[in-house]
Amino acid sequence: MGCFLMKRLAVLAAIMVLSSQVCVFGLGAGTSNADFLKIGAGSRPSAMGEAFTAVADDSNGAFWNPAGITAVDKISATYMYLLWYQSETYHYFSYVMPIDSGTNFGISANALITPGFDSTGGLMPAVPSSYDLAVTGTIAKNLGNIYTKDFTIGNISLGANLKFIKRSLVGVDLGTFFFADIGAIANITDDMKLGLVMQDIGSALGADPSPFTTRLGLSYNLAFTKETGLLLAADVIKPIDLTNPDFQKWEFGLGAEVKLFGVGFIRGGYKLGQDDQGPTAGGGISWGWGSLDYAFLPHAELGYTHRISASFKFGNTVARPLVGAPQQPQHTTAIAGDRIVSVGWDPNPEGNITGYNIYYREKGKGKYVKLNTEPIMEEAKFKAVLNNDVTYSFVVTAINNRDLESVYSAPVEATPKKNIVVKPPKVEGVSVKLQDKALVVTWNGNNSENIAGFNMYYKKEGDAKFKKLNRSVLRETKATLGGLTAGVKYYFTVTAVSIDGLEGDFSTVVSDTVPDTDYY
Repeated sequence: MGCFLMKRLAVLAAIMVLSSQVCVFGLGAGTSNADFLKIGAGSRPSAMGEAFTAVADDSNGAFWNPAGITAVDKISATYMYLLWYQSETYHYFSYVMPIDSGTNFGISANALITPGFDSTGGLMPAVPSSYDLAVTGTIAKNLGNIYTKDFTIGNISLGANLKFIKRSLVGVDLGTFFFADIGAIANITDDMKLGLVMQDIGSALGADPSPFTTRLGLSYNLAFTKETGLLLAADVIKPIDLTNPDFQKWEFGLGAEVKLFGVGFIRGGYKLGQDDQGPTAGGGISWGWGSLDYAFLPHAELGYTHRISASFKFGNTVARPLVGAPQQPQHTTAIAGDRIVSVGWDPNPEGNITGYNIYYREKGKGKYVKLNTEPIMEEAKFKAVLNNDVTYSFVVTAINNRDLESVYSAPVEATPKKNIVVKPPKVEGVSVKLQDKALVVTWNGNNSENIAGFNMYYKKEGDAKFKKLNRSVLRETKATLGGLTAGVKYYFTVTAVSIDGLEGDFSTVVSDTVPDTDYY
């Protein structure tokens, strides 16, 4: 009985000692649940005073601001090792991959491990190891731009983390629970970014809440040349941990990164508002497909910590949108005929689009080559004259009035073949009439299985050319046109489209005018 009691007392004493260390690594006097999440991840952000909310442009970004990983253009992975106080070790691993030109996914894990020990020479049972573990899934999406008369907010991105937390203290399971992060980031100029993140929103474990924190950051990237530059960053941090006596305080992080010759980096920073912490420093080298980084963070009471990170990039590059560039065209189509392919797409919603470019290549071969010599604007379609019996891949880009080009649309494929269809016949029976303040155009149908649908074209009186009205092929033989300008005469014509994309001749042109309101 006495031996059993001694074992219990030994384990209890160990828990008390390790619990006191938990308050130390929490970097404050609070008792938040999973305070280990406050330990900064990644040597690069740590060396920059942990001012990374508005940077977050590498695989470390999953920890600091999930929205920032939309800047990662190929598969990237980072591992960081930290020898923490009292022989504890902290590990961070992050993996980020682009899904398409605007969407990225990531998974990461960070763990604080306290080794077991036996200080009694075998008189009492050894204290088992303790650990805190978080596994995080990240998703981020680039939503495009907001245009105003005076400025553009570019590459607005949103991101979210879902964290699975598991804790064990000297062999005692403290349970599992979930936290979440929500972040946003955007370019307010070509070189300046603004970021906001709410970290560790989650449920409590017992009486301890999550270490809920908000961070607002600003960064400015000054490029001197292609291989040299200066990155400045600042964060304002507000803990929302009500159990922490310092929760009403504001914390700040300042950081800078100097890029040298495209391969070297010198970093420094300062942390304000956090007890016993101040300057940070570090650096790194990069060799294209990877980098090695180091960070030095002193603590006035506990001593120095050293963080080392290794990062790697691999796989194909997925183009990222330029700041202020248009969205990629949507719903691209390619329909083949005899030595011809008709490429179509939906017009972009932005009001400053000046044209579109169409690119092609043989399936799986080489780079895309532009088909058109000048941007296409009149209609959202283009006919390419190509070789028969060869499968081609096509993409479309949009161009705006700043001469910025979007990333490629989703690719589509088509294979021209000789005499695969007969040109559709001319549409008959086209008529137009006024009905309930709208013009209704009707025409005769076609029972042929070769006909996929119809296109309608219109022009106003005085216009030189007809413009296609519909975005996708019309399946019905009737179109009701509301919202037309009163007192203006409109002209309409209809064509038939085969299942292979060939288009027939214009029908007989019909016309009508929407009368002024006084007519009613």
